[in-house]
Amino acid sequence: MRYFKYSNIKKNMNNALKEQYISLTKDEKRTARKEKFWRRLSGIVTFIIFIFCVVFSVFFLKAIPNPSDKWWQILVIVCKVLTGFVLLIASIFLTYGITYPLWKKVETFNLPKMKKEIYSKACAHLRDYYKLQEPFIITKCYDSTDEKFKNHDVCLFVVGDELRITTDLINGFLYGQRDLGCYVFKRNEINLSKQRNDKLLALELKADDTVFRLGYRAKNFIEKNFVSKL
Repeated sequence: MRYFKYSNIKKNMNNALKEQYISLTKDEKRTARKEKFWRRLSGIVTFIIFIFCVVFSVFFLKAIPNPSDKWWQILVIVCKVLTGFVLLIASIFLTYGITYPLWKKVETFNLPKMKKEIYSKACAHLRDYYKLQEPFIITKCYDSTDEKFKNHDVCLFVVGDELRITTDLINGFLYGQRDLGCYVFKRNEINLSKQRNDKLLALELKADDTVFRLGYRAKNFIEKNFVSKL
């Protein structure tokens, strides 16, 4: 087993920012500004309409008279609570119905797809450095003896007679600090076992004192593309 990491973090960040700038054309930058405007407008309108509905509901409930009889008072209180719950649900649906066209407008800009492409391009040099190639799989790392890998999406891939684990370089990221480095294993170095992670099945990959607890789908990938090629 060995571990290595891309060392020039500053260069990594510069490359990411250059890729971001190159990828965002003037039209896309204009689209990003429009998306930001419509998202803010939609959020403000949604907030105003919902607050208006809530205030109206409160005044409506307060307008219901309280009877003097004790038992009638209890009945009225119960009715008010139920009515308040119904009015809250109605406020949510009414707000959603009125603001739906605005949020639909936000979706037309498809900025997440633009960002995804930028993040992926920003990690091109890291994919080359770690020799990321097919076949590969992206799965969850629930736990690890290396704290950096805990609760991260990781990428498993095979290079020659080695299994490698690094962070998700397919979807990518912009900042070099998110590079977790790469662990490399030979076939005779690893032990695989089925474990439980809360209510989910997990695969525990162990090499000496180094442990990764991965999504269980990694088991089939490792056995098919790595272990079976002995």
